[in-house]
Amino acid sequence: MPRPVRWLLISIAALLFLALTGVTGITWWSHLHESTYYGRHTDILHVGERITTAQPTHGVVQSDPAWDEDSCDPDRPISVRLDSGEVISLPRHSLHR
Repeated sequence: MPRPVRWLLISIAALLFLALTGVTGITWWSHLHESTYYGRHTDILHVGERITTAQPTHGVVQSDPAWDEDSCDPDRPISVRLDSGEVISLPRHSLHR
C-alpha cells in the first residue's frame, strides 16, 4: 500500500475515533446533569420507574404531580410502592434513580 494512502486511512480512522469520543462525551455529560434548576434529584419521575429511597429501599413510582420543569419542587410528594408492597409518599429530593 502506498504511503499517502496509508496516511489517508490513518487520518480517517483518527477523525472517526475523535468524533465517536466527542459524541460519547456529550451523551455522558448530558446524563450526568439530569436535574432542573432546583438542583439534583428534582427532575420528573415517570410512573413505573424504579427508584431507591434515602434508606437502602427500592420501589416503583406510582405518581408524580410534576408535569414540567416549573413544577419540579424538590419537596413535592411522590407516591411510591415499596418492594414490601407498602405505598407511601416521599419528598422528591430523597428519591434516586
